[in-house]
Amino acid sequence: MDRKAADTAILATVKNSKGIVEVAPFLSKDRKNIIDIEADAEERSLMGLGKVINTGVREVLKCHCIYVALNNKDFHWGRHSTLVMKKGEEVVGKEVRDERQIAELSNRKDVWFMHKNFVVYKDKMKFPQDIMKKIVYFEIPPLPAEWCHIEDAELQCRSIIHANPSTPADIFLKEQYFHGLDQPGLGTILIGLQE
Repeated sequence: MDRKAADTAILATVKNSKGIVEVAPFLSKDRKNIIDIEADAEERSLMGLGKVINTGVREVLKCHCIYVALNNKDFHWGRHSTLVMKKGEEVVGKEVRDERQIAELSNRKDVWFMHKNFVVYKDKMKFPQDIMKKIVYFEIPPLPAEWCHIEDAELQCRSIIHANPSTPADIFLKEQYFHGLDQPGLGTILIGLQE
């Protein structure tokens, strides 16, 4: 499938997805800007509890076809964790949004809830020492775009991922693609069509 046909199919599908306000093709000239903004955000460790690495944005930026979408509070992120805590490559904590899973986890002695939706597996790390010593870090992973249902048969066999940019990258994307529109409840996502 050529790029123009992919753009037409993806843009139409994404635009019709619940919680998506606008969508546009991502311009390759902005790739370095986003990488630099994310690297700066990582250096500042915006969470205050440790380093935050946005692997999701990096993975989307490796895709040949990339799109940026403006979403509102009706957008559904899917069932996957949008934030995980890692020690090396092992997941030692993660965001959980399924109420049934939260209830099950709350009865376990080997977990601790950092807040209502973020569980830490106590047997996989020394808490809070590993955080204080910066042995663990937070990762914003790429997510499968389960909400994006492509009709085109050729595109259905390809993976579509999306990522949540940092706040500074979100501001940049709103300025570059959506006329600086920054109302409460509006955010951006980057969407990538993998080969």
